[in-house]
Amino acid sequence: MKKIAPAGERGLVKLVVMIVIALLVLSYFGINLRRLVDSPTNQDNVAYIASSTAGVWNGYLKQPATFAWGIFVSYIWDPALQGLIDLKNHKQTPDFGSSTPALPSPQASQ
Repeated sequence: MKKIAPAGERGLVKLVVMIVIALLVLSYFGINLRRLVDSPTNQDNVAYIASSTAGVWNGYLKQPATFAWGIFVSYIWDPALQGLIDLKNHKQTPDFGSSTPALPSPQASQ
C-alpha cells in the first residue's frame, strides 16, 4: 500500500532539489542571472508585460471579475462563514429540509 504524505510534505524537497539542479546547469553554461535580470532589454520586456497585463485587467477583466466576486461573497462565502460561526457558538443549525424538494422514493420508480 502506498503511503500518502501529509499536505505540507508533498513536493517541497523535490522543488528545492530541482531549483538547485537548475542553478547548477545555468552555472555550467556560464549564464549569469544577475546580469540577465539587470539587462535593459529584460527590464523593458518586463515593463511591457506589466503594463499590458494592467491594461487588460483594467479594460476588460476587472468589471466582470468584481461582479463575480460579489456574487461569490454574497451567496457562498458569507452564508458559509455565518454557518461556521453559528456552529462554533453552538446555535441550532438551520433546517434546510423545508426548502429543498423531496427525493422520489424507490418504490415509486418500480
